[in-house]
Amino acid sequence: MFISFAWTTDPFLADAKDMTRRYWTIRHAMFFRKGMIVDAYDRLPHRKGKKIGEIKILKKPYPQPTGQMTEEDFKREGLEWMQKNNQKIKGQDARAFFEEWKQKNDTVWVLEFEKLPWDKSLSKQQTSLF
Repeated sequence: MFISFAWTTDPFLADAKDMTRRYWTIRHAMFFRKGMIVDAYDRLPHRKGKKIGEIKILKKPYPQPTGQMTEEDFKREGLEWMQKNNQKIKGQDARAFFEEWKQKNDTVWVLEFEKLPWDKSLSKQQTSLF
């Protein structure tokens, strides 16, 4: 299993991200279980993504309306890091992106994780699974 961190690769690599929200179906969300080790990619493998690390799932995914996101979520999503480093997300300022996302009040799946130590030199070069 893998997860793409295409929009937040830099905060992920900087250890400034330990939570992600996804527009998954319930069926897809249930594939992820507490304790599972998952590969982290910089973009989808079929789009020539590269493995950038591994994460350990800390809780089973749970649904949450984006309107319930907090300042702690802003930080844990890596958006505070992006804001401080003048990085855009989907072409927007990180704070503006977050506030717009909250206003949408979409229900998304929340995944809390721990980034594991990972030595790129020990891993095979991975580009595409397809």
